[in-house]
Amino acid sequence: MFRKLGSIKFTIALLTLIIIASIVGTLIPQTWTEQQYKAKYGEFRYWALSNLQLLDIFHSHWFSALLAALCLNLIVCSWQSFGPLVRSLRRSVSTAGRVELSNLPFYEKIRLSAGAKDAGSDEVIQKIKKTLSRSFYKVKYTDAEKGVYYFERGKLGRLGPLITHASVIIILIGGIAVAVFGFKDYRNIPVGDTVDIPNADFQLRADDFKVEFYPDRTPKEFTSVLTVIDDGVEKFTKTIEVNSPLKYKGIKFYQSSYGQMDGGEMGHVIEVELSKKAPGESETPDKSETSEEPRMEVVGRFKIDMHEPFQVPDSQLKIKVVSLVPDFVRDEEGNIGSRSDHPNNPAALLELYEGDEPEPTYKVWSFLNFQDFHGAGESDYSLKFVAMGSESGSQPRYYTGLQIGYHPGLPIIWAGCLIMVAGMFLAFYSSFKRLWVRVSDGDVEIGGRSYKNRTGFEKEFNRLKAILG
Repeated sequence: MFRKLGSIKFTIALLTLIIIASIVGTLIPQTWTEQQYKAKYGEFRYWALSNLQLLDIFHSHWFSALLAALCLNLIVCSWQSFGPLVRSLRRSVSTAGRVELSNLPFYEKIRLSAGAKDAGSDEVIQKIKKTLSRSFYKVKYTDAEKGVYYFERGKLGRLGPLITHASVIIILIGGIAVAVFGFKDYRNIPVGDTVDIPNADFQLRADDFKVEFYPDRTPKEFTSVLTVIDDGVEKFTKTIEVNSPLKYKGIKFYQSSYGQMDGGEMGHVIEVELSKKAPGESETPDKSETSEEPRMEVVGRFKIDMHEPFQVPDSQLKIKVVSLVPDFVRDEEGNIGSRSDHPNNPAALLELYEGDEPEPTYKVWSFLNFQDFHGAGESDYSLKFVAMGSESGSQPRYYTGLQIGYHPGLPIIWAGCLIMVAGMFLAFYSSFKRLWVRVSDGDVEIGGRSYKNRTGFEKEFNRLKAILG
């Protein structure tokens, strides 16, 4: 049973299942609302997908079980390799004196020059040690009687694959911790409201929300001012923006979206300002004599329901809201539409009627954000779109959309990633190299073995030959 847990076949089977599950997780939308799933799949398929835990695969029990099984498989596999590897590394020194140099992959017998012979074997050995120390070799075994010296370097490189395996295990443990103990949620918090945070014992209040726009009215930056309330005490306040979250008790709050209450709809009640030319300004001025705008007097501000005309008090005038566009845009052909449902550039088509006249006396597109703009031509009256709100006429409230995340396994995952980098560096860039030197009367024998990077080892071997020759 223990051997099967560490088998390659079991590893391949687990990886195949995890890959299939991940693919399914990309095909089926994850963490939608119940209403969204029912609208897309219907009642029965929603029930089936929910019971199979396919709507949040990466936090499901069966996916965590797959990760745990893969983690166990890697532990068993690593343990089966660890013992033999450690014993092999220990034997590398204990058996160094019994190795026949001529049987090694790299071997050379060099006859010393007359000067080297006169200097003595001790001088030759010191020269060899100095040369090899520059390449980070260390003496691990010495037999002065037989003139045998054993050097090695990069022994830690043999542990590279095991360290990499260990890092994968650590990452899987972190992933399991995220799946079991972590959560991800979304909350739309209206400005001024306080909400309870899921799976936590504190609250969050949205104090303010601000949005800046580019000239074309697309959002440039939006920020939220949030206050953490724990046990009824305000702990701190922070302004967050995209990629600059608030963090408290390990839970992070990211600025994700924003919108207007009531589903982002503008409502159907707006506030309109009616103005009339001041006395003495009734006659249309001669444009050749003056370019000044006629002075206007405000008649009043009125809250108007776009579903029915509004009778101006004490007059024969009626105001009608013909059209209300949340995000005004005009195409090249002059057609008017809306870029989005959000009130980024609200505009209203307003008409003014006198008495029972069937045709409007005054007609204008008025922009909430550009109230001084008008293009209706000359008239004794003017209409301005000055505010919008709900049926009560109040100004619209925005909400800030927050992504809430708690991932207790992330530090473990990051630690595993760092260990993986170290393990892969050792595995690819550090090779275990062994070198023997035997000094006898007038001769030096050198032999070596490299478990990787034989080309690099051959250069070192030839460099040592050149120095001794």
